[in-house]
Amino acid sequence: MTLLRRLWRDRRGAVALMAGLSIIPLLTMAGAAVDLTRLYILHSRLITSVDAAALAGARVINELDRDAQIQRWFWANFTRDQPGLTSGFLGAEVTTFSIAVDAESRAVRVQVRAALPTTVLRLFGQDTLYASVDQTARRQDRGMEIALVLDVTGSMAGTPMTALRNAATDLVNIIYGPNETVPNLWVSVVPYTSTVDIGRGRAGWLAVGSLNASAYGSTVWRGCVFARHQNREDETDTPPTVAPFRPFLWPSTYGRYSPNLGDNEWTNSTITEPNPENPPSDSTQNALGNNAKGPNLGCGRAILPLTATRSTVLNEIANLRATHRGGTMANLGLQMGWATISPRWQGLWGTAGLPQAYDTPYMDKVLVLMTDGNNEWYDWPGGAPGVCTTSGSNPPCRSTYRSDGDADMTSYGRLRENRLGLASVTNANALAEINARMSRLCTSIKANGVVLYTITFNVANSTTRDLYRTCATQPEYYFNSPDSTALQAAFREIAGQLANLRLVH
Repeated sequence: MTLLRRLWRDRRGAVALMAGLSIIPLLTMAGAAVDLTRLYILHSRLITSVDAAALAGARVINELDRDAQIQRWFWANFTRDQPGLTSGFLGAEVTTFSIAVDAESRAVRVQVRAALPTTVLRLFGQDTLYASVDQTARRQDRGMEIALVLDVTGSMAGTPMTALRNAATDLVNIIYGPNETVPNLWVSVVPYTSTVDIGRGRAGWLAVGSLNASAYGSTVWRGCVFARHQNREDETDTPPTVAPFRPFLWPSTYGRYSPNLGDNEWTNSTITEPNPENPPSDSTQNALGNNAKGPNLGCGRAILPLTATRSTVLNEIANLRATHRGGTMANLGLQMGWATISPRWQGLWGTAGLPQAYDTPYMDKVLVLMTDGNNEWYDWPGGAPGVCTTSGSNPPCRSTYRSDGDADMTSYGRLRENRLGLASVTNANALAEINARMSRLCTSIKANGVVLYTITFNVANSTTRDLYRTCATQPEYYFNSPDSTALQAAFREIAGQLANLRLVH
């Protein structure tokens, strides 16, 4: 009995047994802590990856490869183990990956579930933990006034013009999506050559008495205007109520040179200018080319002011045609592009309240400027009034004609008129002056908070490319496009950057 009582009172073995048994829940808790920490880290990475995928999907919601881009963005963040596998970060296996798109509300929903293999908990029968993320990104564009300032000079004839129309169409389709209108979104289209067409219906913007209808023969003033070069008003957004325009006129040179030689000789019976309201086909316009005649020679299609409807903007782009003669004055296209979004012109274009003030909340002003060449006067190879042609398909100059280095009529008149005030009148000096005026204009536009994108299309001249690069709001907003494919990519990239995205939880 004494031995039994002694054994009963001895608790050393029980303590050891109890201590051993207590280790089990401690190990379980430690294992759970380790694996739950891994699950927390996995869930955080999953949120980041799904967010990135949903945002990418919303950005390209109208693209054919949208779902593929969503997948790429997800795996770029979730770190796929190997190409083709469905395991990634921490060895987690993606068991569910679904994409749903609501085109009407422009929302992309991405749902992902991932299985995480456990480490310690598997010793206690828990082999897998799961993390799920359900995220929706809505393409919520900020309000925008966008001016598309597009080069339609003669060098754009043929394939380049087709490429421009396709690229600009892409941009519009991306920012509008399938919608005909988007709240607080307006787009203007500003075609330019060596002059800009403000529209025939805006004769009230002209200086009093400056429009001489009889000077246009059997046709009418189409709407192009001379540059307001006095006091450098060609570098400002001054409205016509303060500094009126003067109507562009290419005067007849009939009888000034030998028969069939004049650079623009025309009479009422020989005017061959196209109707801007019903543009001819590309082939008809291109065939006419430099041989067109008339008081509006070199005058392109009229500006489309800020417009809310997608179909109207697309129709305007579809009707763009290359316009020959005169040259290229991108600074004037840039100036009038600014005029379509400058609040100093509010109400003048025909819509009350537009353009809006610079400080309007949640509104951006954007200008996209595109060219395919240098700023310059064009000199028709037919002879007068520039270089005398004595051989080739054109008839020779008359014996008394002497070349004086002049060139075509532009918004600055003829080169020899020297409206730019050059010390020495040469095309090279004129180019430098136009570039300087354009550079200062770019600075003024950006100083008012307008976002400037610039595109050069098949431009080899390094000076021109540098001009457009420095004109852009930042270097990344300049695109040099050596071919049609690159031009389309540039417009698409700009459209993507213009989308402001916001997560919907």
